[in-house]
Amino acid sequence: MIFLRYPSCAVQILVEKTKPVKGSNPKMEKPITVRNSINNHRISRRDFARILSLAGGSIVLLRQSASSSAGTMLQFETQGDSFSRGKQQGQACRDLFFPWARKFLPNRYPWMKSHLQDRLEIFTPSWPQQLRALRQEVELWQRNMEEVYPEGFEECRGVAAGLGMDEITHFTVQSYDLILKPKETEQAAQAALPRKCTVVGTRDQQNRPLVGKTDDVSQWELGMNVLEITKPDTGYRHAHFHFAGTLWTVAGMNERGLAMGMNGIPAPRHKTKGISSLDALHTILPSCANVDEAIRHIRDLPLSAGGFSLLLGDANGKLSVVERTPAGMAVLLEKNREGLAHANEIVDLELARKNGTAENPIHVNSRRRYESALRDLKSGKDLEQILSGRSPQGAICQRGEDGMHTDFAVIFSPVEKRLKYWLGYTEAVEPKTLNLETIFT
Repeated sequence: MIFLRYPSCAVQILVEKTKPVKGSNPKMEKPITVRNSINNHRISRRDFARILSLAGGSIVLLRQSASSSAGTMLQFETQGDSFSRGKQQGQACRDLFFPWARKFLPNRYPWMKSHLQDRLEIFTPSWPQQLRALRQEVELWQRNMEEVYPEGFEECRGVAAGLGMDEITHFTVQSYDLILKPKETEQAAQAALPRKCTVVGTRDQQNRPLVGKTDDVSQWELGMNVLEITKPDTGYRHAHFHFAGTLWTVAGMNERGLAMGMNGIPAPRHKTKGISSLDALHTILPSCANVDEAIRHIRDLPLSAGGFSLLLGDANGKLSVVERTPAGMAVLLEKNREGLAHANEIVDLELARKNGTAENPIHVNSRRRYESALRDLKSGKDLEQILSGRSPQGAICQRGEDGMHTDFAVIFSPVEKRLKYWLGYTEAVEPKTLNLETIFT
């Protein structure tokens, strides 16, 4: 494991060996994957390759967007106050964020395509008339976030500073799920929000809880998730997975052993002061020590747009699923220690009536994944087998089904404060492990 340092944060370059291909000679095939772009780390690719060659075998330098079965992920550490941690993230994620954002923004706002600049400064005098209305909406949600979630607002400001871009453009990306496009209906906006991924909770042989999650993205977004080790000035230290250059926490665990993994679910958009579901998830791990605290915290969140189902587990042995949207909340409890599963449909009937269902084909894909997970739990499969499942009746590990690809999978063990994760298709790569008690001592 090799460390390169930015002025204010450490970035790990991980060297991993992939599983040998079936029928191949393992002595002849020793691919090494460099899981980070190295162009801006003050070391040439040739010199870096020479360092890696000391490990033996051939060297494969992968771009972050590579769609190989052996995925890529940037890992880094942040510490300090909200702004400082945001800035450290921005500095670490520049190489990932800008290529993605240059594609993401025109996907969301097609008329931006011919106007994007290198630094993504979108609100300039030469921009088209429709930007005025967009800017007004973005500034409204900025003010809302500053009022109801000031720590997140400062962290977003820090991310923009670290990336070297203006704050309002970054906030346009960060808050995209809060803002309707011109002439976009509420129904169309709901259908456009990401509703992917699967979570499964079960227990190990010692009856300790395990929290599992697969994270599914579009093929062009593979490699955009990062693993951040956060040591805040106030709040619990934690390790969390999120999209590079954003606060969109999708899974993680803190030093007290509270673990979580999320999915997107159908949700209305409320015209009230509040934050999006992706921002709301970012508030949990620094604030809550166990499942009960997390449930109370989530119930009090001022949510305005987006919805999530969240699998929670803690060091006390508890497992629960929370379904939360601006329209309400439901808590699904584990029965007889038989485990829990969730995909992208709301299970609680009363909450479902308030929110509707996901649009096809995600609706069908979600139902198949959910039913597969329940069958696997009932049959006694272990969690790793479930997350790598490729059943034709509903693949948990997605390999292009309805345009979705599994970017990573993770299993948290809250009692051990340990996590095991796979980068890419779960059954095709060797897992990595992280012990929170070790990194936080």
